Amino acid sequence: MKKNSTPNSDWQRIWFSARHRDWTSLALVPSDAGVDVGRIADMLATTGRLHGERHVSVVSATGVRLEGVQPIVDAIAASIGRGEIVVIPVDPVADNPGAIAILRACSAAILVVRLGESQFTTAQNTIDIVDRERFLGSIVLEKEGRHLLATAEPTGLEL
Repeated sequence: MKKNSTPNSDWQRIWFSARHRDWTSLALVPSDAGVDVGRIADMLATTGRLHGERHVSVVSATGVRLEGVQPIVDAIAASIGRGEIVVIPVDPVADNPGAIAILRACSAAILVVRLGESQFTTAQNTIDIVDRERFLGSIVLEKEGRHLLATAEPTGLEL
């Protein structure tokens, strides 16, 4: 993120870049453990609501075990059936294989990586496992003191 830009403008830029392609469910998948995709999902959903999108909800799929996958998929489908846009934070696929089924039930995904910490091969494996066509791009997080900041737009990265 640029030093003079506010988090709001970064989240707006990311939201509008993601909305460039039509989707009803967007999975946020971290390349590695330790990336808080729940916070990112909340920020994107809030931004979508502020900009007059139809209702934007968050269905958290972090920590879901195999037996909990179908109820999450059903919740996503129910939200879409009510005309909502759904943002879904999931676990890294390397840590939780159940995330793969949830990601495949979503119409789009964004890979979330941490600058200087996420490994390229892990990110590439995630993209290959889930389906390259489903990914809109990535959000690159930078650690600056104790704050995590978005530094790249989803559609700004060629996969």
